[in-house]
Amino acid sequence: MKTIVIGLGNPILTDDSVGIKIARELKARLSNDCEGVEIVELYAGGIRLIDVLAGYDKAIIVDAMLTGEHKPGTIHRFSSTNLTSTRNAMSMHDLDLPGALELGRMLGIRLPEDFRIWGIEADDVETFSEELTHQVACSVRPVVEEVMEELLTLTQYI
Repeated sequence: MKTIVIGLGNPILTDDSVGIKIARELKARLSNDCEGVEIVELYAGGIRLIDVLAGYDKAIIVDAMLTGEHKPGTIHRFSSTNLTSTRNAMSMHDLDLPGALELGRMLGIRLPEDFRIWGIEADDVETFSEELTHQVACSVRPVVEEVMEELLTLTQYI
């Protein structure tokens, strides 16, 4: 079974980089011979996810969210059954995840059926900085631990 972990974000936009930072921490903690699991950093989502997800059985995605309804650093969890739309749903060049998956499947691309998504409520996604805000930085370790636990349930290789 092939599993991909994707850390999404912009590495130079404060809290938008949280997915990237979590992916890097996961890479550092996983052994190099963790067969069946690939961890990647991706700087754009939406339709660009189709190529990256193609051929995998399971996918774990970690990204910043900005709902304005929760305190910064709040950890949200989603699965294949409760994906929500994002603010990127308005442009054909930047589909939300459900739209990208539907398009990929319509094109006959084999995409994962099983998704686990961690969204971390962001505070600042506009300031150029490689540092997370304090509240979001405090969410990194718990998300890394949760994703590691999820990988343990998905694979026998960790």
